[in-house]
Amino acid sequence: MFYIITTTVRATVNAYNSYKDPRVEHLPLVGSPLPVFGIVALYLFFSLKWGPKWMEIRKAYDLKNLIAIYNAIQVVANAGIVIFGMKYTVIHGNYSTLCQPVDSTNVQPWMNTLVKICYCYYITKYLDLLDTVFFVLRKKNSQISFLHVYHHFGMVLAVYLYMKFLAGSHSTMLGLVNGFVHTIMYGYYLVTSIKPSYGKSLWWKRYITQLQLLQFGYLLIHFSLVIFWNTCGHPLWVGILGGMQSLFMLCMFSEFYFKAYLRKKKVN
Repeated sequence: MFYIITTTVRATVNAYNSYKDPRVEHLPLVGSPLPVFGIVALYLFFSLKWGPKWMEIRKAYDLKNLIAIYNAIQVVANAGIVIFGMKYTVIHGNYSTLCQPVDSTNVQPWMNTLVKICYCYYITKYLDLLDTVFFVLRKKNSQISFLHVYHHFGMVLAVYLYMKFLAGSHSTMLGLVNGFVHTIMYGYYLVTSIKPSYGKSLWWKRYITQLQLLQFGYLLIHFSLVIFWNTCGHPLWVGILGGMQSLFMLCMFSEFYFKAYLRKKKVN
């Protein structure tokens, strides 16, 4: 058993060192995985245990102004990622949305710019963790669901692996689609953080969830392309894991949508 464990660990380390992207090794939170795991562990500990317990004997914080600024930053950051990302993917003639290979030796100017945009998207995943922190400090623990926490820390780990091994590849479209959804979503949050009364009157709240469902539906198709129509030699395991994760999130958000809107409508 010990031999199997040590052999597995050694093989994992060798693969990690062999396939890592030298173009991004110098960037903060990309080199070593230890700080990433540390941040995720701290996030989970604060969100699920220490934070709620610490707030038990305290009044909820009024974070209206801070949250408005945070939402505005998210809108600008995600919109910028989408606009510039589209320029160097869908619009750019050298990038294929059907099957873009993994090529860490590609240091052409357009690809270097795309990798930098991808890194900006990666950093926003850490910024997203503040959503949960604000819930805790405002004593909105009912909103800290399994889906919420899983999605946030899972995205940090997933995009870390993307930056480490797949920057500028087929998986890049995940960031652009997700960035577009987040632009709309945080735009809604920005409006409601300034005018809380709009939260129940804005018609687009329900359609944000529908947009998220479309997002995971598209990503399921996108990752399926490298499973059934792999013309660029993209790693098959990425397509399989990406497709499974997209299907899982599609099911989770579908369940949420049914409970929040369809079943509620039937009851009313």
